Amino acid sequence: MTRRTLSALAVTLLISCSGSSTGPGSGLTATATDPSGDTYGVLAVQWDLTALTITRDSGGIDFTIDFTSNVLSPMSRDSDAVYGEIDFDTDQNIATGTTSFVDVFGPGSSGMGVDYVLDLFDYKADSMVPVLRYNPSDSTYSTIDSLRPVFSGKRISGRIPRSALGNDDGFLNAAIVVGTLREPTDIAPNSGHLKVGGTAPAGPVMRSVTALRGILHQERWSTGKNRKPHD
Repeated sequence: MTRRTLSALAVTLLISCSGSSTGPGSGLTATATDPSGDTYGVLAVQWDLTALTITRDSGGIDFTIDFTSNVLSPMSRDSDAVYGEIDFDTDQNIATGTTSFVDVFGPGSSGMGVDYVLDLFDYKADSMVPVLRYNPSDSTYSTIDSLRPVFSGKRISGRIPRSALGNDDGFLNAAIVVGTLREPTDIAPNSGHLKVGGTAPAGPVMRSVTALRGILHQERWSTGKNRKPHD
C-alpha cells in the first residue's frame, strides 16, 4: 500500500469517527433505535418514536429525537402536540438520583437513577424549555438552564451545554418518553437505556417506582387531562 493510499485511508477513518456534533472537541455518537408501531396509548394521536440519538463532545451534548410522522410543537397550543421528557443519568449510577419518567409512564424499565431532565412539557412563551437538576436533599428539581428545541419534519433536536449538566463529562445514560398532553404513547429504548460512553452496563436493571422521589412526576400525564397547553 502506498503512502498516498495510507494517508487517504487515515482521513477517511478520521471523518467516519468524528460524529455529527455541533460543539467542540471529539464527538461520540450513540443511538437507541425504536421499532415503529409499538405505541401503547389509547387515544387517536400516537406519537411513535424511531430513535433517540445523543452526540457527546467536550462542550456538551446534541440530541435528536426521530418519529414516524412530522412532529407538532406544543407552541401550536394543540393538546395533540409532542410532549415528553428526556432523562439523564449523568453518573451512570442507578443508586443515585430519582426514578425515571420512563419507568413511571412507560411499559419498560430504564435501569437509571435520574440526575437531570430535559422537560419537554414545560414550554414557555418564548418556546424555551428547562433543563432540570434533581436535588436529592429535598426531592425537588431546580432549573439549571433553558433551550429552544428545533422541530423539523419528523425530528426534534437541540443542544445542552456541559454547564447545564453539572459540568459532567458527557458520558451518560439516557431514555425518553413522549406522548400528547393527555397521555404517554412511546418510550425509547423499549428496555434499558441509551449509553453514551462510560463503563456502566446498558442493560435493564429493575428500579421500583415505589422509590419515586419528587412531585414533578405527578404533575405530568396523571393530570394532563385537566391541563391546557402552557398552563
